[in-house]
Formats: sequence, structure tokens, C-alpha cells
Amino acid sequence: MKIIILDNSELSYSGDDINGKTLRGTEASLILLSEQFIKMGIHVDYCNCINSKKKVNGVNYFNKKKIDKKVIYDLAIAISDANLFYLVSSIKKAVFSNSNQPIEKFIRKKQLIAFLKFKPVVITLCDYQFKKRSFFTSFYGKKTIPITVDPKFLETDFDINHLPEKKVIYNIRSNRNLDHLIKIWIEKIYPVNNEFKLYITPNLIEHTNKLKQNNIFLRNIGTRSEMINELNDYRALTYLGHKSDIFTLTAEEAIKLCLPVVTFGIGSLRERVIHNETGFIAKNEQEFADYTIKLLNDDDFYLNLKKKMKKKRQENSWNFIAKIWIKYFLDE
Repeated sequence: MKIIILDNSELSYSGDDINGKTLRGTEASLILLSEQFIKMGIHVDYCNCINSKKKVNGVNYFNKKKIDKKVIYDLAIAISDANLFYLVSSIKKAVFSNSNQPIEKFIRKKQLIAFLKFKPVVITLCDYQFKKRSFFTSFYGKKTIPITVDPKFLETDFDINHLPEKKVIYNIRSNRNLDHLIKIWIEKIYPVNNEFKLYITPNLIEHTNKLKQNNIFLRNIGTRSEMINELNDYRALTYLGHKSDIFTLTAEEAIKLCLPVVTFGIGSLRERVIHNETGFIAKNEQEFADYTIKLLNDDDFYLNLKKKMKKKRQENSWNFIAKIWIKYFLDE
């Protein structure tokens, strides 16, 4: 069997970059999926803007301009862009969708003709995205196949009785309701205890004196391994959620490290967080503040929830996910 993965973004990367600072969730997930296909005896080519050809963990990475159309793949997987299928010959085709992609955006990006020509199946990552994805941008079929975390998040051992400082984190890479989170923090959370600290992703908002005065700090963006160590030093991931969230891998990573998530459950977060088991889904600002304050102020409450999370710490492995792909697309 032969599979090719196609990325039309401007990113140049390979499996060597899995632990880097710049790789996003989509690219990291498809690298991990590719490597699992290799373990199952499947040939995998991965094409993006990489300059020179290289082989990493069995996966062949090369520039998409170097694709040989004489090679017929069993399955071509295009990241969000059906136009990539013009570059390749394949028996079956799938669009790995990392957005809800309304019909207006679909047409604006000139994907309609390619979509009608190649008739790909659209892969969504969660039920929220499946329901939101327009019928007109998936009328050749759509199927939900989830992603999961880097195995490092499950292989990491940590002290379940470790009691971090009274600090929480927002480590989403884009500004998704961050202003609203800061408002709740300044008005309802920080006034309760001036030892409370909120760490946010840099470059998303200007770090003014107002933020410093309310114990809001900029965190350092490190490698994947450094982030794992960093997350063990917080009491919660505080993220309201956003309508554009189609899986929220950041929340899944936190949960696998037994870091509770406090959220409004917007977007796909209602599928990631189990209320009172892996975090809390608040109905309003005051509930969000109360759950966060409880985790910060009540050591026993925090440690008991963390222990409960560890008992439920289960692996939705890449092996399991790769088998879903194979059964759906490649099994006769």
C-alpha cells in the first residue's frame, strides 16, 4: 500500500521538527499518523514546501513540486485543499479538514471545481466539526476520525502529589477569547488572592502595566518536551473556547498530563472536557471564576481531581486511529 500526504501551506518541515517550537497541531498529528502507517508496513510519502528530500522514521519527505504523477497511490490525503489532488495520481482521496470551512470560504479559495472533479471524502476531527461542516463542502462523504496526543504526553511520569504554585495557564497559540479571559481574571479571580498568577502566550496581546499589576505574565514558548514539563507546574488550563475550535489538541494534551481544564465549552471543548472529571464547563463568568479559584486556593480539591484524572488517563493511540483510516479507505 502507498499513501501520500499533501500540505499546501508555506511551512517546510519533516519528522525531525516534531519537537520544535513552530509546528502546529495539524502538521504534528499527520507526522505521527504517517509514522504509525510506516509501522504497519505502509509506504508513506509526505509532501510540503521542504527544500531537500529526506527520510525520517521511514517517512519520505520531499517538495510537492517533485511528485511523480506516474506513481499511483492507494490514498492521497490533502490538508484542507482539494486543489492538491491535481498534483498526484491516486485511487482514493481524502481532505483532512482542520476548519469548519463555510461555503463562502470554500468558493473564495477556489476549491469548488477541484472538489467536484476529484470527489474526496472529508475527514472531520470531532462531532462538533462534523455537524458544522457544510453539506455543500462535503457531499461526497464525510467521516469523523479523531487525532490524539504525541505519545510523549502519556509516557511522561510525574509526581501525582506535586503541588504547583497558585498559577494557571493559557497556552493557545492564537488570540481566541483571550481578552474575555483577561477581563474575568482582573474582575473576578485575581482580587480574591494576590498570589494568583496567569501566564499567557506572548505576542497575542500587548503586555501593559495593567496586566503586570494583575499578575498576568508572558510564558516562554519552548519545545514540545519543554512544554510537557511546563504544564506540570500549573493548576489549570484556563481557556473559554472558541467557535473555530475543531478538536482543541491543547486541551487534550493538558488532560493527558492530569492538568484540569476550566472552560465555557465553546466549540469542540465540550467533547474534550468531562465536567467534574477532567475539568469544569462553566455556564457563565462567575462559575468560570469560582472553578478557577477553587483549584488555585483549595490544595486538597486540586490534588483529588488530579488523582481522579490519572485513574482515567487512557490512551487513544495512533495505532488505533491508523487502523480506522485503513479500514475505511484501504481494506477491501
